[in-house]
Amino acid sequence: AVEATELPRSLLVLGAGPVGLELAQAFHRLGTAVTVVEAGEHALPMEEPEQGAAMDEVVRAEGMTLHTGVTAVSVKPFDDGTGLWVWLSDGTMVAAERLLVATGRRLDLGGLGVAAAGLDPDAKAVAVDPHLRAGEGLWAVGDVTGKGAFTHVAVYQGRIAAADILGVGHEPADYTAVPRVTFTDPEVGSVGLTEAQARALLGRVRVGVAATGASARGWIHGPGAEHGVVKLVADVGRGVLVGGSVMGPAAGEVVGLLVLAIRERVPVAALRELIFPYPTFVRGVEDALRQLE
Repeated sequence: AVEATELPRSLLVLGAGPVGLELAQAFHRLGTAVTVVEAGEHALPMEEPEQGAAMDEVVRAEGMTLHTGVTAVSVKPFDDGTGLWVWLSDGTMVAAERLLVATGRRLDLGGLGVAAAGLDPDAKAVAVDPHLRAGEGLWAVGDVTGKGAFTHVAVYQGRIAAADILGVGHEPADYTAVPRVTFTDPEVGSVGLTEAQARALLGRVRVGVAATGASARGWIHGPGAEHGVVKLVADVGRGVLVGGSVMGPAAGEVVGLLVLAIRERVPVAALRELIFPYPTFVRGVEDALRQLE
């Protein structure tokens, strides 16, 4: 899709995760009529439901067609080869010139020849220790480790592996606060556990939610800031954040504060005492922190 030299008149995207939504929005803004199909209840099904519902609004407000809670059942090309039909599980039939399948990826370790290094080519990922060691004299970094298919994770792991190879002192890998950003407009940046994950794992949690558009900066900024929330999840017992999600312009920048807070276990009480610059989108974090009292 990213190598396309001509715009299709219409595009059907299967999957409303980060890749599907980023490309759907890009093609739509370049002039393609876009339909998105997502099996989950909302777009961005791996994120907080508040962000998913807000992204549903964004997609539809921009003029794209969004089908949620349904899957593709069958696909049939037009007889003249100019497009295809896709039947959905609710009986809907959608026609499009091109089909983009963005329903996830799986590793092909066999294709990398890992068996030659004594590793299981049928494994879901290469098992590594906190120093990125996959075996005697063998290190693995990046997507193949199954620790997150993000460039920033691969770079982080690369630094640790390089230090270990060279015998340089280093901290072991810690994936407590791995950020993820969906680069749609508006962006969605998250780190740590979702509310549902935290409740299942920890039991007692407290949640703070603040609407992006309700902040002074959100109101000033206007378009791109009217959807979404800042959502914080705190462990009641330890009094620290375990998860956070931000939706709005520059959400990928704002989430950096939450990465630091979660990684270093900064007490929520200490975070409330910070002086946040005004007017900025970071003030949304301040508003959500107040609800954790």
